[in-house]
Amino acid sequence: MKRPSSRRLGVSAASAVVIALAVVGSLAGVAAWSAPAAAGASASSEASGEKSIFDPHDGHYCDGCQPPLDYQGGPTMDTQTIEVIPIFWQPDGAEPFPAGYVDGINQYVTDVAAASGHNDNVYSVANEYYDESSGAKTALTYNITAGTPLTDTTAFPDTGCTSDSAATPICITDDQLRTELAQFIKDQGLPTGMGEFYPVFFPPGVQTQDRDGTTSNSSYCGYHRMFGDASQEIVYGNEPFEEANCDGGQSPNGSLALDGGISTLSHELVEAMTDPNGDTPAWLDATAHEIGDICAEDYGTALGSTDPANPFTTEYNQVINGHKYYTQTEFSNAAFKKYGPGFGCAQSAQQASADPSKSPEDIAQVFSDVTPNMTSHGNEPVDVSVTVINRAGDAVEGDRVSFSTYAVSGDGSCGQFGDASAMTDAQGNATTTYTGSSGTVTCALVALEAKGGHSSISRVYQGKAAETAPQATDTFPATLEPGGFEKSFTTTFTNPTKETIHSAQVELDVFPADKATVAVDSADLRLTASTTGPGGPFVPVDLTGSTKDGGAVFGIVDPGDGLTLEPHSELTVYFRMGVADGVPTHEAPQVALEAYLDQVNAASGAGTTIADTYASDVRLVGATPWYLDPRLIVGVVVGLIAIGAGAFVVYRRHESRP
Repeated sequence: MKRPSSRRLGVSAASAVVIALAVVGSLAGVAAWSAPAAAGASASSEASGEKSIFDPHDGHYCDGCQPPLDYQGGPTMDTQTIEVIPIFWQPDGAEPFPAGYVDGINQYVTDVAAASGHNDNVYSVANEYYDESSGAKTALTYNITAGTPLTDTTAFPDTGCTSDSAATPICITDDQLRTELAQFIKDQGLPTGMGEFYPVFFPPGVQTQDRDGTTSNSSYCGYHRMFGDASQEIVYGNEPFEEANCDGGQSPNGSLALDGGISTLSHELVEAMTDPNGDTPAWLDATAHEIGDICAEDYGTALGSTDPANPFTTEYNQVINGHKYYTQTEFSNAAFKKYGPGFGCAQSAQQASADPSKSPEDIAQVFSDVTPNMTSHGNEPVDVSVTVINRAGDAVEGDRVSFSTYAVSGDGSCGQFGDASAMTDAQGNATTTYTGSSGTVTCALVALEAKGGHSSISRVYQGKAAETAPQATDTFPATLEPGGFEKSFTTTFTNPTKETIHSAQVELDVFPADKATVAVDSADLRLTASTTGPGGPFVPVDLTGSTKDGGAVFGIVDPGDGLTLEPHSELTVYFRMGVADGVPTHEAPQVALEAYLDQVNAASGAGTTIADTYASDVRLVGATPWYLDPRLIVGVVVGLIAIGAGAFVVYRRHESRP
C-alpha cells in the first residue's frame, strides 16, 4: 500500500511509451556513519539511443518534449498581420451554445487584437521566433486584427465517425471540417492565405475526431491545421465545446467552458503563428512538439481573482485590453536559455525576462501519487494524493488543486474523480479518489494547483493496457542501523516498448511507516547512488524533507538532462543508505522506502509518474558491532585466503629449488 507522498518533480514530460531505470546496491565502505553528509550533486548517466519523433497532435500533454524550439525551415504565418475570424458552426436545431459563450469568445479576440504590440501577454512570446526566406530572417510580430465573427448554419454530416459518448451524439471528422470550412469561405467570399486564421467552434453535443483517430472527448482540447494550394492556404483551428478538463480549474469569466475555450484558442493561435503547416514545419522541439504543446498544463502564477467570494476558482493570469483571462503559458527559448530547465514556460515576453529565483515563495514543486498507479479496472476508487511545496522548501497550505484526466493511448475513455478539486492542508497535501473505466486505455491523471499554476501527472494503465506498462522491482533492506553501516539496495524499471524513453529520473522516497513513532529528517540520512554499476562511482543524492506529521524525505537521481532507457531494456540504479547515530531504534517499522520512475518536462518542470516499486517497511535497529559487519568479515576472510595463497606459493617455490 503506497503512502501519501511528498514527491518531487524534476525536468521532462511523458509519452504513451514507458521508461525504466533502477538502482542496485554494492558492498563498499565499511566505516560506520554518525554524522549527516553534506549535500551533493545528483548521480549522472550518459544519454544514449536515437530520438523518437512522435506524430504530434494537440492534446493535453507533451510526451518526451525536448526543448528548445528549433527552426525547421517551413513557413510561419504572416510576420506582419494576422486576422482572426471566428466561425461558430451551429445548424438549426443543434444544441445552442450556452449564454455568454459566443460573446465571450468574440470579446477575447477583440481584446487580443486591441493589445497588439504589448509585451505583457502570451502572444508577445511569439516575437522571439522568425520566418526565413532566401537566407533572410523576418521576426514574427504580435499584430493581430479581429475579423467579423460568423455563424455557419449548414447541417452537420450524417456519417463520418461514431461518437463514444451519449452526451455528444454528433461526431465530425477533420475531413468533414475541412470540406465545410472551404465551402463556407468560398460562399462568404472570405480571404485565404497565411494572414488569416479561422477557429471553428462547435456547440455542445458535438465530438470531433482528429486525423489520427483521437477524439475531443478523450484526448485533446483542440488542434490547428492547414490545407489548400499555395496562396490559397486555409489555416484553421478545431475548437470543440468542452464542459471540463480544458479549463485549468479557473473561471474568471464565470464559466469553465468559456474560459477553457479561450485557453484552447490561445494555445492554437500562438501555435498556428509559429508553425502553421504540419507537412513543412517551422518551429518544433527535438520530438516534434510545438510552442504550446511544451507548456500544456502550465499556467504560471495568478495575478488575482475576479470574485472575492470564490477566490480559488476565479483566478486570472492575463489582463488583455482591460479584461481578465486564465490561459496556459507558451514556451520561450530566451527564458529557457537564460534560466534553465523548469523555467521555459512564460505568460509574456515581459515575464520571460524576470529572474525566477527572485520569488522564493512561488510554487516550486507539485507531487502526485495514485494508488495503484499501474492498473485500474474500474472496480473501486483508488486514492490520489498531491503535495505542493514552495521554493523555500515549505509545504503550501490552502492551495486549491483541481483534477482532470485524459487518454494518452488506447481504445476508450478514462474514469472519474470523486472530487474535482481539493484544498491542501498544513502539510501541503490534497486528496481525492479516482475510479477507472472499463476501457483498454492508458490514462493520465492531472493535478493542477492554483497558486503557481503548475501540474503533476500520474499514469494509470487500464485493462489490457497494463500489458505495456513498465515493471518495477527493488531489493530494499528490511532494516537500517542508526550509527551503523550503510545498506546497499537496488530499484529496477523495465521498458517493454519499442520506443526509446528520454528525460527520465528516479526518485527515492522515505515515508513514515503506518505506526511510526520516530520522525526521520533528511539530515538524518545519507544517500549515494550509481547509475553505472554496483562498483560505482557513487554520487551523493541531495535529500529534502522529513517524515514528521506524515511527510517524507525524498531525493532525485537525475544527471540534469534526464536519463535514457532504450527499447526492451532496463536501467538499474545502485543505492547506499546510512542513518545517523542518535535516531531512535524501534521494534516496529518506522520508515518505508519507495522508488518512482518519472518523465519530466524540461520546459515547465512538470513531471509524470510512470511506475513505482510500492512501499516496503523498514525497521530501525541497533547497529551491528564493527567486528560482526559481514563486509569486514568477508574482507578478512578474503585477506586471509590471499595471505594463505601467497604463503603457499612461497612454500612451493622454496620446495622446488634444487
